Amino acid sequence: MIRTSRIVARALAITALASPLVADPLTVDDDGPADFDSIQAAVDFASDGDVVLVAPGTYTSTDDQVVDLEGKRIHLAATIPGTAIIDGESFRRGVRCRNGETAKTVIEGFVVRNCRASWYDWNDNGAIDFWEYFGGGFWNRDGSSPTIRACLFDGNDAEYGGAILNGDENGSICRPTIVDCAFLDNGSSACLGGAIYNWGAEPEITDCQFIENRGFFGGAVLNFDGSRPEFRDCLFQANTAASDGGAMYNDASSPLVRGCIMEANAAGDEGGAVFNADPGSSAAIPEFIDCDFFSNVANGEGGAIHNFSTSPTLEGCSLRENVASIGGGMHSWNGSNPRLLDTQACGNTPDQIDGPWTDDGGNDIAPACEADCITDLDGDGSTSGADLGLLFVSWGSCGNCPADFNGDGIVDGKDLGVLFIGWGDCD
Repeated sequence: MIRTSRIVARALAITALASPLVADPLTVDDDGPADFDSIQAAVDFASDGDVVLVAPGTYTSTDDQVVDLEGKRIHLAATIPGTAIIDGESFRRGVRCRNGETAKTVIEGFVVRNCRASWYDWNDNGAIDFWEYFGGGFWNRDGSSPTIRACLFDGNDAEYGGAILNGDENGSICRPTIVDCAFLDNGSSACLGGAIYNWGAEPEITDCQFIENRGFFGGAVLNFDGSRPEFRDCLFQANTAASDGGAMYNDASSPLVRGCIMEANAAGDEGGAVFNADPGSSAAIPEFIDCDFFSNVANGEGGAIHNFSTSPTLEGCSLRENVASIGGGMHSWNGSNPRLLDTQACGNTPDQIDGPWTDDGGNDIAPACEADCITDLDGDGSTSGADLGLLFVSWGSCGNCPADFNGDGIVDGKDLGVLFIGWGDCD
């Protein structure tokens, strides 16, 4: 199941370029005729408005990062998406933006792999502290807010943000746009935010997949210090936290999470999918709309969601078949009072919701879920090749079609992933 989803994620991450490129671009090829043989040399030469096309190959550097975009408004793109590899060789960062890059700085179609954050003397003491490693694959700081499109981040690591860190110690707000990207196997059991660490940041993250990332807090994502990220139509699957927040850890932050699937994530302690906390003020309000929390596991409390001193809102969500020691669906305490509207909690173990919550209406809380096999499109009692064929017949934009399992109006790779999750006989 997970292997199939990984293949789907890779296929989605390596898409055709989303926008046409202008004539007379600068070209890069590490072993063939081109204007430059390294990405950095092309960036150094480029001017605002230039397009830099990178041929298939593996690109690295002798510097602390493979690429520094230098604040330039350029479009850096792989000629064939998924074949130009930014490789940190396990001891340097992939990409750095530190000069106020805007959305007009675009990086598109790359694989960013094997990157490890280089040392940054955060406290200016001249000594290498174990925690001074930020953003293994990509670091946006000093307000930098580039566009990152159709990239695959695979096997990167850092103390903070295995694949990407947005933010810095200066309090500048980074607002990158991250779309159609896949994050696979990033982080480690000691990492904070296995894939992404948001530090007072406000990124927009759309149509991305987070699969098998690892962290101590936040297996896939950690939002910190008033971060207000927006996640739309993302998949969080099989991410793990050694402690809390298998998929996402929200510390005094107010993310908006809309239309996302959180499935088979796990926490060694609390919050199998999500851990929300704001012990300082209880002012942060995470918001979850039309999200599905399914089959997440916590060894402690809160199989899907754990709330500590914060009161998130859930609207149109489902908490199904999650497992914890207490609060299989959700656990809330220490002043938390989440608000639920049109939300389903069923089939969780040992209970559905533990702790206070406010019923805003339309909720369905039940010990068992009604039989629901949405992937059985032909109604024969199992999800099989026939259903796969029906899904492909509906591929693309659609109205209220049965193959649009996540209800986003499009039958695409995310629905294909849901179909493979349901493969086999219906229960």
